[in-house]
Amino acid sequence: MDENREGLLGQDNRAENSFSAASLEELLQQAEEGRGAAAKRPLTQFDNTYSLEDGALLFTARFHDPQGNEIFRGVVLCPWGPRQIDGREALIPSAGFYQDHDGLLYRAALSYQLNVPLAIHGHTGVGKTELVRYLAWLLNAPLYRMNLHGLSTTDDIIGKLLPAGRGDVRFQDGLVTTAVRHGGVLLLEEMNATGQEIWFALHGLLDQSRALVLAEKDNEVLPQHRDCHIFATFNPVEYLSLYPGTKELSAAYLQRWSSVRIQFLDLALERRILLQRFPALGGEEYRSDLEAMLEVAALAREMLVSRPNAFPFVLSTGVLRAWASLLPHLGPLEAARMAFYDLLDERLKAVFREQVFAYATSWDVSQLEKD
Repeated sequence: MDENREGLLGQDNRAENSFSAASLEELLQQAEEGRGAAAKRPLTQFDNTYSLEDGALLFTARFHDPQGNEIFRGVVLCPWGPRQIDGREALIPSAGFYQDHDGLLYRAALSYQLNVPLAIHGHTGVGKTELVRYLAWLLNAPLYRMNLHGLSTTDDIIGKLLPAGRGDVRFQDGLVTTAVRHGGVLLLEEMNATGQEIWFALHGLLDQSRALVLAEKDNEVLPQHRDCHIFATFNPVEYLSLYPGTKELSAAYLQRWSSVRIQFLDLALERRILLQRFPALGGEEYRSDLEAMLEVAALAREMLVSRPNAFPFVLSTGVLRAWASLLPHLGPLEAARMAFYDLLDERLKAVFREQVFAYATSWDVSQLEKD
């Protein structure tokens, strides 16, 4: 990277300032045709992201307009430079595989570019956290991740006073305050599992003022750093029995966020993910078992949607990945035991045996009745 580029990255990572609409259209055309400045990223061919010649990244997605015509959209962002990171390399997520779908990575990049807080809804294990981690990895950005719960307090997120000796006290920033002060990708997990005290403390960050008020620090008003970008995950509120402690969020609070809902992947995409992670499953020995596992996942999800109270289990992509990792070592049924089945109660085990495995596979499920 040359000195001029390094200086630019150290000052501002919002690349839309340097790309006109015309040049973006040209980049999209080059990406579509596989030529010019927009080169497909060699290690992430499934994320719809392109490396540009100057080190910037082009995030793309395909949508349909109201007339049903396909449209190709993109947003350009620059990765963080050393001056922005400022010694926080340990907070940058490690590399990982990500299968983009439904334009999710583009939507996350767009929220980042526009600096609009983004709420990501969806069942456990569908990739909510992975989406934000992957975006932070692509951008080489520090990730501040906080898991919220019913016992979370403002001391945890905003900060608190601590003894400093000789009768003095000092204010210790909470994780949210740290991200707001220094910049970074801020990910608030399980936002609807915490209480109103936390929601109210964050209001200033989510409205036009974009600032925190540190009540215990002489009401200091801390403006949001221009490189602080806020994301949150929410569990589906209509499945309260699956997510104990989840609370209904007020319409006024939800209106402070833009949002995306992550659905379960279709079988073709999940097959691609599993084969990317575990290439051996594409061989003759495991191919039929892999297809049966995908059918089990599809049926289990259908039952979850149609009968959430009778079938309170999420066979997510994450669970399927764990199951697939064990398949070559244990076979499909014993792998299922270890991945998820033995964690179920007796009623749900019976439903799996008699209404899921029995319909979606040709396996001898009587093996699962043995202790």
